[in-house]
Amino acid sequence: MPSKTLPFTHYLVGGAVRDELLDLPIIDRDWVVTGATPADLLAQNFQQVGKLFPVFLHPKSKEEYALARKEIKQGQGYTGFICDFSPDISLEEDLARRDLTINAIAKDNEGNLIDPYNGKADLEQRIFRHVSDAFIEDPLRVIRVARFSARFHEFGFSIAPETLSLMTQISQSSELESLNQERIWRELEKALSYPNPECFFDTLAQCQALEHVIKNFEWSAIASQIETSSDNIFERLNNKYLVWAFLCHKTPPTLLAEALNKLTCPNQFKHYANLVCEFMHSAQLPMAAEQWDNWLHILTAIKKPQIFNEFVKVLSLLTNTKSDDWQALRHLVADISAKDMMKLGFKGAELGLALKQARLDKLKSSDNPLISQS
Repeated sequence: MPSKTLPFTHYLVGGAVRDELLDLPIIDRDWVVTGATPADLLAQNFQQVGKLFPVFLHPKSKEEYALARKEIKQGQGYTGFICDFSPDISLEEDLARRDLTINAIAKDNEGNLIDPYNGKADLEQRIFRHVSDAFIEDPLRVIRVARFSARFHEFGFSIAPETLSLMTQISQSSELESLNQERIWRELEKALSYPNPECFFDTLAQCQALEHVIKNFEWSAIASQIETSSDNIFERLNNKYLVWAFLCHKTPPTLLAEALNKLTCPNQFKHYANLVCEFMHSAQLPMAAEQWDNWLHILTAIKKPQIFNEFVKVLSLLTNTKSDDWQALRHLVADISAKDMMKLGFKGAELGLALKQARLDKLKSSDNPLISQS
């Protein structure tokens, strides 16, 4: 923890205080400074990094210190604010601009909690509740509450009805359309790493925001599939790329591609989601050897076995087939090499045809239940 001897008043705030009260490990510590100016922090060798408002990095710990501020809504979206960070702004005024009461708790250097909006009580009662009606001014808060629903699902949190009502109001306005897609994806990607990512999408659906965030996303069928599963699907997948592919697989491929492009989804997430979706909408098991030869190529089974193994996890789950049978498919053709064919005199276009025929012969002669025998 930074030194108590800094020549200005500072408080630990937000997620660090919340997580400590929940007995969770603290990853990042953020601080609020009152009664100071940017010059005061710069004089102590802090490094200024904030663009929209003054945020400074401690010279040793590199933890973030922000000047206490108030915000006035002037435009659309989460960036449409004018910030006032004058030295006379109080800690309570700074906490008032935060999203949820559980994130509006501060702690001083003596360990005393400053909790003007009863966040500790809401933590104990497991409630997500907005601090003030200013909540509605920042549409990103809808996405953040959805992420919190996924992150803290194991604690049994629920959204206060009045807060869910404000989230629905935001969804019914045009404010969500103003959100930066990269910011949306950042929150969504975090949710994919939690044990219960489905809560993110459930929350967005509850407040009518899902269609604004991911257009044409087929969620109800996915939600039903998760609900009727005998175990935790996401623990079995244990990989955010596979989790995303699973969540996307019901959406028609063309619509999914459009949605992922709009969402600025990173390429690896796109790749997994699009291929799994395409397989689930076009393949019908068992398949003919010719079809398997094509899919094994598309899934990079020979050249990239580790990636193929990842696809096997999600595709075997979705098709209710055995992963061992998928691995056996790969082993059937993995040892067929161009070098061996070249020794037999094949070259050029003939070499490619000979390799393909060798793979087909192996697949057709197999009794693997994934291969059609007709």
